[in-house]
Amino acid sequence: MKKQNLTKTLNPGVKFLINYAVPIIFTILVAIAIPLSGLSGEYLARELMTRLARNSFIILSLLIPVMAGMGMNFSIVLGAMAGEIGLIFITDWQIVGIPGILLAMLISTPLAILLGYFGGIVLNRAKGREMVTGFMLAFFMNGIYQLVVLYGMGNIIPISNSNFLLPREYGIRNAIDLIGVRSALDKLIYLKVGGLLIQVVTLLVIAVLCMFIIWFKKTKLGQEIRSVGQDNDVARISGINV
Repeated sequence: MKKQNLTKTLNPGVKFLINYAVPIIFTILVAIAIPLSGLSGEYLARELMTRLARNSFIILSLLIPVMAGMGMNFSIVLGAMAGEIGLIFITDWQIVGIPGILLAMLISTPLAILLGYFGGIVLNRAKGREMVTGFMLAFFMNGIYQLVVLYGMGNIIPISNSNFLLPREYGIRNAIDLIGVRSALDKLIYLKVGGLLIQVVTLLVIAVLCMFIIWFKKTKLGQEIRSVGQDNDVARISGINV
């Protein structure tokens, strides 16, 4: 109570500095570091635009499973595993550009749904222990992924490009060059302002994700999905057909 009263009596400027101390300090550090780095303004603007679009896409895509009741770590592991398997296949098959991205999505989406379904069954049996169970399940799923990628691919699952395989001739290397699909979405439609490349399609996809999240939060169906994800029993009592 005393802290709240003290905050109310503070000068608005001081209050602003206290509330936004972290971004203010970060901005000051960046302002000092930019001249010292010796990097050009054009390069920094280009990198800022690229990373802003990329990171916004990642964060927004992670919000949806988390809002639906999946743990942060668990949802990241599931999505990453399914997506990486799709990318491995399309890179091995040398399918590049937007067709490659679409095919990777086509491969990874059923995998993600399947993993999510079985993961949901486990989490539904761990009432009150979802966080711990999510960590354990994430490690277990990651172990299955490692088994498939490091021992199955090239051994049971055919991989035609030997450059992807470990020296033992099976198992995928730690790093694969995704040059065939890298920046394919960014370069599909773009605007060039000076040396700055504005990725129109990527920004449109981000806008669609934002609209979907708003829909997810506002509509009855979205509320029901969130309710089921948060507590199955409460959702059932509320009249949701679980």
